[in-house]
Amino acid sequence: MTTTPDAAIKAAVKQAFDAIDAAFPDCAVTSHPDGQGGLWVELTGVPFGDPYVQGDSFIVFLLPFTLPGADIYPMFVRPDLARRDGAALGEGFAATELSWPAEPSPRQVLQISRRTRGNLFAAQTAPQKVTKVLDWVMSR
Repeated sequence: MTTTPDAAIKAAVKQAFDAIDAAFPDCAVTSHPDGQGGLWVELTGVPFGDPYVQGDSFIVFLLPFTLPGADIYPMFVRPDLARRDGAALGEGFAATELSWPAEPSPRQVLQISRRTRGNLFAAQTAPQKVTKVLDWVMSR
């Protein structure tokens, strides 16, 4: 299932959303306007598995209204993410609450901090950034 962004969304954000939707055909993709021309996006059913106990997760992120001149950062995943070997998740993961337009109450999440440095973010597409972060999570 995919929700379609409304007309108030900036064209570059809509293009990024459409690219995310196409790049993750096996995931449910929903969007929620941020009120500034950007979109909050949630992918559900994102496969995780090894090295994690959980087989899948959601990932939530903001496509900011300043695209393509801004990074897609931060990203959030399920709060109970745990490694099979019992080791700590380590640097780059932080427990927090996500307050966003999709839900009336804050959601417990793990924030993944993988900011693209400098202006390199302009050279990557939204799906490339999400894939890069997911690859990083799977390599931990």
